[in-house]
Amino acid sequence: MSERMPNDKLMMERLGTDPSAWSRIETAQTCDFLMAVAGALGESGKVATRHVDALRMDLTGIQSIPQSSSRQDPPLLVLARSGCEFIKLLEARYGRDRLVLNLFRHNIKAWSQEICAILNRWGQTTLKNSEKVLNRSIVIYNPGHEPDDERLFSSLIVDMAGKIDDCLEAIQSIVARIESWHCDSFATQDDDSADRMVADRLGMRGLAHETAPGQEEEYFVRRLSLELSHLAQFTSHVTTQVTMNLDLPVNVLLEMRAKSLQTEANRLFNFEWPTSPGLVAMEVARNQVMMILAGMSEALLDIEQESTRLFPGRLAGHAAGRQLQRVESVRGNLIADAMVAGLSATEAEDSVIALLAFAEKHDLAADGIIISELARIHPALMPRTLQRFQELTAHDPLSQGRSAEKSRGAGKSNRLLGRFMERAQRFPVMTALIAALFTSLCGGCGLKTSPRSEVEDLRPEIPFRNGK
Repeated sequence: MSERMPNDKLMMERLGTDPSAWSRIETAQTCDFLMAVAGALGESGKVATRHVDALRMDLTGIQSIPQSSSRQDPPLLVLARSGCEFIKLLEARYGRDRLVLNLFRHNIKAWSQEICAILNRWGQTTLKNSEKVLNRSIVIYNPGHEPDDERLFSSLIVDMAGKIDDCLEAIQSIVARIESWHCDSFATQDDDSADRMVADRLGMRGLAHETAPGQEEEYFVRRLSLELSHLAQFTSHVTTQVTMNLDLPVNVLLEMRAKSLQTEANRLFNFEWPTSPGLVAMEVARNQVMMILAGMSEALLDIEQESTRLFPGRLAGHAAGRQLQRVESVRGNLIADAMVAGLSATEAEDSVIALLAFAEKHDLAADGIIISELARIHPALMPRTLQRFQELTAHDPLSQGRSAEKSRGAGKSNRLLGRFMERAQRFPVMTALIAALFTSLCGGCGLKTSPRSEVEDLRPEIPFRNGK
């Protein structure tokens, strides 16, 4: 395999992400990881102070490389090629593959928190949008087919929030499986206290024992890709329903980013750790996964913002027109049917108008009107007209007869909102990682360079470090 990262610049341009911002994020994450490990191993007496001091100086040198530089290699490879003694010690202690896998787990914790923060905020906003369209109707369209179902608009949006919640829950669950320090090392068969200290410094859940390195990590990326792929598909489905029902122009950016999320998810699903062990091969693979996750986070952020813009204001106005269209359609059908049954045009129109007015005045669904009331409503009304009215509105979301659906939707919405709000306490509104990557504002990730060995003070100030 090549000694340099393949096509990094092209990949980042395709993702629309600033390569220099990506370089800063990668450097900050690796520095955070290495200094935490150095602090724990140094405190437990497993490495000498001189090795920690040398590592600090090496990391300072990497951090000082101009951001406009074309350096493409991950910091871990740069350190290994420079002969960094601390890296050699870690390789001797854990092996090259497990060293990279532990860095991978540290990265996953950070990126997963970003993705979960976006999903959690998106879910809350989606539920708030559902309240604006509680009594709006929607016809479900399948491309290439006639409209085949009608339901409450709010139910569809609550279902969308449910998909977001399912995705978020699944990601948190699978992250928990690898959010531990991989300690099956060459040097910790009898005493794992130092590794427990490392796990604690990195905010991990403890130690993990795995007979086949890479299996858990491959499982994670495949599950993550499937969850986000399903969410991307459902997002495209909901977008189609909104644009078709409201006669809105296609939101090109929303559609494009949903496809982008799907593409990146497919790439992630096909990921495999290298069969030939080696630091270069493992680091190349790890770095590629991180870049894919960066692209997926960016796509999710755009989808959240664009889908939020799709609903307020525009939705209410267009849906109101559709309601009027629906009422006119029912009235026209009833009048035509009454005329077929033998009523004159005037009798048919007057009786149908009276029937609809009676239902509206008393907040009744069609199935709430009984035959004995027809003569009181209008002398020309026939049981046939009432029966037809019931048939036409049996699946009408605007009907009070759909109160059960409204109640179910409201109950589901309340449960989901409670879950999202509970999680919001664990996720920042906009973490520094995403902001830095997508706006190239990562100036606060520098290392302190005063010559001292208290390595905990040398770790970059990265907000996600201690987050769960």
